[in-house]
Amino acid sequence: MKKKRILVIGGSVRSAPLLGYLASSGEYEVAAVADTDSGSKLMQTARQNLIPTTDSWDEFIKSGKCDVVLDLTGNQELSEKIKSLAARGGIEVMGEVTARLIWVLLRQSWARDVFDRLQAKIDPSWSLDEILILLLEGARKLTSASSGVIFTGKEDKIENKISWGIGEEKFRAAFGNIRDLNKMRKNFYEFLRPNIYIPFFENEVFSGGVLLFSVRKDRLDDKIIGLIQTKISSIIFHTKTLHKTIKLSNLDGLTELFNHRSFHERLEREIYRAQQYDLNFSLLMMDIDDFKKLNDTYGHLAGDQHLRSIARILKFILRETDFVARYGGEEFAVILPETPLEGARSAAERIRSSVENQDFGKNIRVTLSIGVSSYPDHGVKKNDLIEKADKALYKAKELGKNRVCVAE
Repeated sequence: MKKKRILVIGGSVRSAPLLGYLASSGEYEVAAVADTDSGSKLMQTARQNLIPTTDSWDEFIKSGKCDVVLDLTGNQELSEKIKSLAARGGIEVMGEVTARLIWVLLRQSWARDVFDRLQAKIDPSWSLDEILILLLEGARKLTSASSGVIFTGKEDKIENKISWGIGEEKFRAAFGNIRDLNKMRKNFYEFLRPNIYIPFFENEVFSGGVLLFSVRKDRLDDKIIGLIQTKISSIIFHTKTLHKTIKLSNLDGLTELFNHRSFHERLEREIYRAQQYDLNFSLLMMDIDDFKKLNDTYGHLAGDQHLRSIARILKFILRETDFVARYGGEEFAVILPETPLEGARSAAERIRSSVENQDFGKNIRVTLSIGVSSYPDHGVKKNDLIEKADKALYKAKELGKNRVCVAE
């Protein structure tokens, strides 16, 4: 579609921002800008955006270099002259009312585009905090806010919070003035006015909000604020749903530990991280002793219950940074980041001892055999580390089970 060439004449308050929107529009090409004051904000904006300017709007109209004249002069006498001259060349003239409508529509289009671009940037592997940083920046950009805070959570608890340009003390003082988190509120904090609080919802249930401080008055447009609310709610909901789906696809259904595929992916990443930053880490491979006998004696339901119980013990004993997976059947695998061999041996012994001393009911006792390998002591490749830990595990079995063996 061919763009309409537009001549902008005048210098109203909205002329400069409107010019910026027109310059980025796919429908219009700003052919030139004219104003009675060559140093006006409008002319400065034009020069900054490398848009042509002219000192003689009448000659420009006569030249036929424009298809539309946008009259923002607000001067009745001058407007009549513009209309008369444009009519002779069959050129359309848009006045203040039409310009205002275009300005509103373009602003809304620009606001949608800001969030569409943000959403296109988001990678499924990003954490919610990383995504909140982007969303806060988008909201600040649309409102020209000097500072802001975005958070998720429930009415009685903030779960994730990202702030920019405002300290915790001021945030708490401002936040305390929002009595109903479900409702939008303007100028709730007198020290950084104008400001606005925008809540978010997930399936009509409150899920968080954004506080924007020292915003520009002309950016407190209800439609733009509504768009910020809708877009951020949608992106956060989509992100949480995606993370939930990814998490489920990476988990073992029975134990809720990570599955075999996730273990291999994580081990590859851990090797890469260790190589990049000259770190060490360790790997534990463990197997429930005599698990087939346990299943044959007490049934598969009891066996499943024992697998879940051991999974809970592993998650309780190990650090949050450790990676625990069900490797397959009755076998488990643990990656211990930044843990040398002796630290891994100690962790393995704590696991073995805890399982041995656990009462599983009906006087049932369960034990584990554990093999340990370490990067780079026992290899720098994934398969080497797994093979060494496996051999140590089999050695533990051969030596009588219920013990920890370190790879040779």
